[in-house]
Amino acid sequence: MARLVSAADLVRAFRGRKGLQVDKLSILSAIWEKELGTLARHLELSGVRRGTVYVKTSSSAAAQELRMRAPSLMRTLNKYFSRAWIKELKASAR
Repeated sequence: MARLVSAADLVRAFRGRKGLQVDKLSILSAIWEKELGTLARHLELSGVRRGTVYVKTSSSAAAQELRMRAPSLMRTLNKYFSRAWIKELKASAR
């Protein structure tokens, strides 16, 4: 029987390996829905570049919610990485 592995377990496993570059967007995708809850249904990760996470939103209301929750979300998402790298969340309409 296959053992299910949580996203947090995967991140912890990768943290211990030196020289291994982990795809940040893949990790974010794995934890996105868990950390954002129902808001995740209205947001789609579109990219990562230089500390900025780009997010497509389904509406202006979802974009506003993301902007208001950004400081808290960045702290929460950064805890999954060995070094806090998320500096900004940018929303754009789909």
